[in-house]
Amino acid sequence: MEKRKKIIGFIFEKNPFIDRKAWSGTIFKIREGIENAGYEVKWICSRPNGVMKLLYRVFSKLRYRHIKIAYNRDYCKLSARSIDKELYKGCDYLFVPCNSGLLPYLPKNIPIIFYTDTTHRLMVGYYWKKKLSLKTIEHGEECERAGIHCATLNLRSSHWAAASVVNDYDYNPQKTYVIEFGANIDDIDLMSNELSYTAGETVNIFFSGVEWQRKGGDVAVETVRLLNEQGVKARLVIAGIRNLPSKYAGLPYIDYVGFLNKNNPEEYRRYVQLWKKTTLFLLPTQAECSAIVYCEASAYGVPIFTYDTGGTGDYVVDGMNGYKLPLHSTAADFADCIKRNLNVEALQALHEGGLHLYKKKLSWSAWSRRFREIMEENGMG
Repeated sequence: MEKRKKIIGFIFEKNPFIDRKAWSGTIFKIREGIENAGYEVKWICSRPNGVMKLLYRVFSKLRYRHIKIAYNRDYCKLSARSIDKELYKGCDYLFVPCNSGLLPYLPKNIPIIFYTDTTHRLMVGYYWKKKLSLKTIEHGEECERAGIHCATLNLRSSHWAAASVVNDYDYNPQKTYVIEFGANIDDIDLMSNELSYTAGETVNIFFSGVEWQRKGGDVAVETVRLLNEQGVKARLVIAGIRNLPSKYAGLPYIDYVGFLNKNNPEEYRRYVQLWKKTTLFLLPTQAECSAIVYCEASAYGVPIFTYDTGGTGDYVVDGMNGYKLPLHSTAADFADCIKRNLNVEALQALHEGGLHLYKKKLSWSAWSRRFREIMEENGMG
């Protein structure tokens, strides 16, 4: 007799079966990963009425000036009340991505798995640069702590985030796990390209990110300018940014692609083709939790050059699939590091290292294997 699949209620505002944009496509892939781990997934919608949601957003900003509404206790209560309670029936476990503030208002009799890429403590002063009031910070901390301690398992996408769960919120380290993200590209399109770089040819450097300042767009442009000045023929392909700063328009070594929507088949195909033509990936990001784009680079065996910050260390291993430079490093430092590795032997080693790391832990198939292991270790298989 075939064993019944355990049912996991996936609690999220948007449909994880059809929405490929939520959390940069990660929600769709997580749901797929849970199913591939051998579980049945049921979507439990936590989306409040549109008018009420808008009112709570306004109220939240006026009262607490929160950066994320997920840390507004009243809004989280509203989200929980919006859930059709019949949907809980038959669920063996509940899976909640991102929103820790929701957890205290969920059923107490169903084990909860909470998964995200950071904690409130890590975000203050890191991603969230503007000064927050003590009241706002304390409220966010209370929401985070309560949510973390309501979870049966706390999963994080990096050791950086997992350490905060244990050290900043006093959660059980035996119930805290690291499970890295995978690439948000369909498996059929992840056939790695062979390294085809020849000394002296143009180096195709890819930069991809929506937030120009945080992702280090200025440093990337200056790095490529220096490479060309120093005799290295280099071209910077820029994707993700909706509006390129006007001072860079028309530069001969820049190819501005713009924002590409993976939900649009034509734009998705273009994104995939960019990876297949890329020599190396440059992302001088000042703040990063767990960039999916690192997984995508490794899936294609594209060497990565970035800053050593946040959860990056779980995705970029120095000398294996790229290099992480200290945060005080300049564009000149990036140019020097790239030049040192612009030879077939070094690039080939990084190419192969990226493919190895992808298969080992940066793919969604690896995510599914790890998720199953964690669940079985806790008697939840």
